[in-house]
Amino acid sequence: MKNQLKINTRMKSFFTLLLCLTIAPAMAFNGDTKDPKQDTVIIELNNNSKIVIVTKSRADLATLENYDINQMIKDLNAQLSDSVEYMEISEGKAYVNEDDEIEMKDWKINEDEVRIKLGGVEVDVDPDEMDDWDEDDWSERKKVTYEAERADRTTHHFNIDLGMNNWLEDGNFPDANNAPYSVKPFGSWYVGLNSVNRTWVGGPLFLEWGMGISWYNWKLEDADYIIQEGADRVEFNATPPEISGQKSKLTASYINATVVPMFDFSRGRQKITSIESGGLKIKKYSRKGFRFGVGGYAGYRIGSHTKFKFKEDGGKEKDKERDNFFLENFRYGLRAQVGWKGVELFATYDLNEVFSSGRGPLNGDGENAALNAITFGITL
Repeated sequence: MKNQLKINTRMKSFFTLLLCLTIAPAMAFNGDTKDPKQDTVIIELNNNSKIVIVTKSRADLATLENYDINQMIKDLNAQLSDSVEYMEISEGKAYVNEDDEIEMKDWKINEDEVRIKLGGVEVDVDPDEMDDWDEDDWSERKKVTYEAERADRTTHHFNIDLGMNNWLEDGNFPDANNAPYSVKPFGSWYVGLNSVNRTWVGGPLFLEWGMGISWYNWKLEDADYIIQEGADRVEFNATPPEISGQKSKLTASYINATVVPMFDFSRGRQKITSIESGGLKIKKYSRKGFRFGVGGYAGYRIGSHTKFKFKEDGGKEKDKERDNFFLENFRYGLRAQVGWKGVELFATYDLNEVFSSGRGPLNGDGENAALNAITFGITL
C-alpha cells in the first residue's frame, strides 16, 4: 500500500492538509482511474482545511477504519515548523491500529547510519543520535508490528547453519559396533555461512539458491584414538598407555553451492517487529506459516586438519596436523529444509563417501569402511 501526505504552508493564514491514501496499485494512483470524481471523497473541516481521500473503489473506504488518522496528524504537526514551505513524505508510511501500537512501514536508512543484518534480525545505528542516548530512552521506545507481503521476485539474505555431524556406515552409526572411528555427536559441530537468494517461481513455489562455506567437525567418541594419515589410508590408532587422550577430532572445510526448491504456503509473507529508540532501530523478521523443501548441493574441500589434546607426564599437550587425510575433495548430496513460522530446521546427507574410495579406515572385519557424512541442525 502506498500512502502520500502533503502539507503546504506557504501562507500563514492558510493551512490545507492533503491526505491521499491510495489503496490501488501505483499505476492507478498516477492517473489511470477512469473518473477521478468517482474515486475521490472530500471532507470539509472548516473554511481553510479539508481532507481529500483518493481510492480505487467505494468499497476500499471500509479499510480506513483500521487506520489511526489522529496519529498521522500528530506526527505531521510534530515535524512542521514556520520555515517549512513544502513537505512531502513519500517513503510509504502506514498507521494501523493493532493493540494500541502504531505501525510504521518502510522507514528509510540515512546515509550516515550503520546497518547490520544477520539472519532474521536487522539493526540500524545512527552514531550522531546515539551520542546522546541513554538507557532511559529505551523506556520510551516505539514498537512497531506489521505483516509484509513478498515484494520482489528475488530477494537476498545471509544465514548461518548450526548443527551436529556424524557419519553413517552402510546406513548405521559406527558406534553401534564400537568402532574406533565412532563420532561423539555433542561436540561434533557443523557451521555453515551462507549467502542465499530466494526466487519466487509461482504460487507457493520458491527456489532457494546460493553459495556458502561450511566446516565439518568429527569429534571421536573415544579420545584415546588419534587420527593419522597412513601409507594407503586414514588410520584411527590407539595411543600408548602413558598418554591420556582428552580430545581427538577431524575438521574439514568446503565451499558449496546449494539449490533447494521450497514450498512456502504463506507465499513469502513475513511478520516484522520493529523497535526504535533514538538512534537505535531493531527489526526482527519472522516468516509466516509452514514451508518445506528438498534439494541438492555440491562442494569442494578447501582445508582439513586434525587436533589431538592429551595429557602426558602430568602436563597438557596439543598436537595439530594439517593434511588431506585421504578426504574426498568433492562432496555432493541432498539437503532438506522445513520451517514453521520463525523456526527453520535443516538436514544434509553426502551421497559420496567422506574419504576417497578404498582410503577410509578399516572396520572390524578388516575391510574398508565406507563413511557418508550426515548433518542436522537449525538455521539462524
